Amino acid sequence: MKKKMKRLLTILTILSMLLGCTAAAAAEESEDVPQIEGKTFPVYVYTQDNIWDEDFPLYFTDGAEDLPYVDLKDWAGLMSYIYDAEKDMSYRGFQVSCEVQEDENKVILTRENGYTMEADFEKDRISYEDYIAFHQRTNGSYMDVSMFAEEDKNGQPFLLQRIEGRNLYGDYTVLDLDGYGIRMIAQDGKHLVPLQTLAAFSFAPIGVGVYFNGEGIFVNSISKMTHPVEDFNKNLSLAGLMTPELLERYQTFQGTQEERKSILFEELRQSPEGAAIVDKFEREVASGLGIKYYSAPTAPRSEALIDYGYRELCLELDSFYGLKDAHNIKDFDLYFRQTGLIEDLLDSDAGKADSAILKLTQYWMDDSHSGFLSRSYLSESAPENEYGVSILTRIQTGQTRQNARAKYPEAIQPYYEVGDTAYVTFDSFTRTEGDVGEYADYYALSESGELPADTVGIIAEAHRQITRENSPIKNVVLDLSCNTGGDAATALYTLGWFLGAAQISLTNTFTGAQTTSYFVADVNLDHQFNEEDTLANRGLNLYCLISPVSFSCGNLVPWAFKANGGVALLGKVSGGGSCVVEAATTAWGTSYRISGMKRMSFLKNGAYYDVDQGVEPDFIIKDYEHFYDRAALTEYIHGLY
Repeated sequence: MKKKMKRLLTILTILSMLLGCTAAAAAEESEDVPQIEGKTFPVYVYTQDNIWDEDFPLYFTDGAEDLPYVDLKDWAGLMSYIYDAEKDMSYRGFQVSCEVQEDENKVILTRENGYTMEADFEKDRISYEDYIAFHQRTNGSYMDVSMFAEEDKNGQPFLLQRIEGRNLYGDYTVLDLDGYGIRMIAQDGKHLVPLQTLAAFSFAPIGVGVYFNGEGIFVNSISKMTHPVEDFNKNLSLAGLMTPELLERYQTFQGTQEERKSILFEELRQSPEGAAIVDKFEREVASGLGIKYYSAPTAPRSEALIDYGYRELCLELDSFYGLKDAHNIKDFDLYFRQTGLIEDLLDSDAGKADSAILKLTQYWMDDSHSGFLSRSYLSESAPENEYGVSILTRIQTGQTRQNARAKYPEAIQPYYEVGDTAYVTFDSFTRTEGDVGEYADYYALSESGELPADTVGIIAEAHRQITRENSPIKNVVLDLSCNTGGDAATALYTLGWFLGAAQISLTNTFTGAQTTSYFVADVNLDHQFNEEDTLANRGLNLYCLISPVSFSCGNLVPWAFKANGGVALLGKVSGGGSCVVEAATTAWGTSYRISGMKRMSFLKNGAYYDVDQGVEPDFIIKDYEHFYDRAALTEYIHGLY
């Protein structure tokens, strides 16, 4: 993005929104001394009950009450509080101090680890000596993707241990706000930066958004900041309870929204599963931030918000979208013009702008990691879903795979044996939440015989069965053919189980940093990391079953197997998905996700290679039913050696 951004926009009506007809006037106006008004608002952090100890000051320029600015001195305190309040305690002790250099018109924020963020109000830019180090966990490694607690509450080793790694540190990183036409204001002793810019670049590493609805400031995990009605419908769909018949009755019922909901709740409570969903929904609505955030009145966006919101969106996507090169995107301003999305992005109707965000992430990006999460508080309703060819193909392929697997009930069992061959199956990498780094106390659960049926629990039980005394097992097949990804740390746990040492390599597309880390896993849950925890070097034949549905971490794991050479891949080419998902927001309060700046790679001959195109199997299996007929597949495997 170059200085041409200064020539873009003041804001036109829907019929005249395509190119900046008043660029010169906009540039001239930006040089005027703004009229600044300060107001204070309550700050809600994660729940309605957790209110920061005092109202927070925001500043508004030239009457634009939907575009807040923040003084950096105030931001340092809020940033410290939000990071330190992270529930997994991995940022405990995170503190930012603020130094104002009036003579140079600069403000420097310094973390307790010594890394800095510098705001230059003369040049309208923000710079980091190392963006990653400025935001890394207080007890984590550089560009850490595992996000797990290395010790339990008793100080004992916990699940994964990082044994070595190598880091290529990132470049000095500059956010050229002036090049995007985004104004920083130093006036009357205040050093003001738009709230959205600070929130986006401060909290991207932890997926937290800072929302403003004219009545309060809401700090929440972006993935959880969903509209209550849409969140409820999503929960029903995921639980398989929103049948077509029930959905039609719900949508066609003549009455108020509250009456429709009451009818739906009454019917759902007829089953234990439905009652549980309803109860969970009502609890979360009562304490969550969504209902309070969306209680503000809808309204058109101001011209100032439209102008800034578009520029800020371009800045964030140019910085954070990890597949720009693969999609041949030079900059997002040009991309929005080429796709025609610019028209709706510049509309005063926030609903149309939300629709453009959905089309961008689900139709144009079409990478299956990117997608729409929830609408702006200013929007009347959620946009209609629309998908690109790749997503639709993956959905159709997934359904074909599920239909084939449904004919073989044994293929959905987490652990299943056919003679000398063991099959281990899970369709996503999952963990169970608890009070230790967001993980349950698997050690206590193991002792009580109540391990959860998540990735850790399934692997621990499978390992016990495979390595039991007088075990007949000679072949182990990890079925990832329907695995769409999930938690990176449990993917590393899986690799440690199969290979002994799990390697994960990352390239940061924003800063240029590269890192490789090696982990070992405590699979038998004895707080020790040794040869007893792995299937490697036991004389077993190890296999992994993959398909085009194997995506994200479901693609990373077979890539690691391929690079290692110790595990044979069966099936069809995997689905790809190389970037760690990153949640984001717009300046007008929309939530979405993208393939983020951390791109999963594999290291070979000292170079980092992208895994987005999927991995080829060593042995092709053409018929999907042959994936799941365990007896036939076992016979096929016997013919491979």
